[in-house]
Amino acid sequence: MQAGRFFDDLPDDGPELPDTAVLRVLWMTAQGMVWPWLLQSMCRRDAIEHALKSELIWAPVGDHLGYHITDAGRRRIMDWYQENRPGTQDDSAHWRAVTMR
Repeated sequence: MQAGRFFDDLPDDGPELPDTAVLRVLWMTAQGMVWPWLLQSMCRRDAIEHALKSELIWAPVGDHLGYHITDAGRRRIMDWYQENRPGTQDDSAHWRAVTMR
C-alpha cells in the first residue's frame, strides 16, 4: 500500500521494486528528509525497507535522530547524480521521479 501524494511519478513495474524508488529514498535522505513520517510520505515503504536491508540507509535511533544515509548509499546517489544531473541526459521524467523537481 502506498501513502502520500508523491507516488504518481514513480513507475509501477509490478511486484519488482523499481530502482527509481530506491534512488528516491537515497535522494530524500541525502537532502535531509530523515524523519520517519516525512520519508514514508514521500517514498515507497518497500523502497525504504530495501534501502535499510541493503545498508544504504540506517534506521532512526530514538526520538531525535532520524534515518541517515550510509557511505554506500551516498556513493550510490552520487554516482547516479553524476550520470543524471540536469544537462547530462534528456531523461527529465527520471530526474523528476527521483528528485521531485
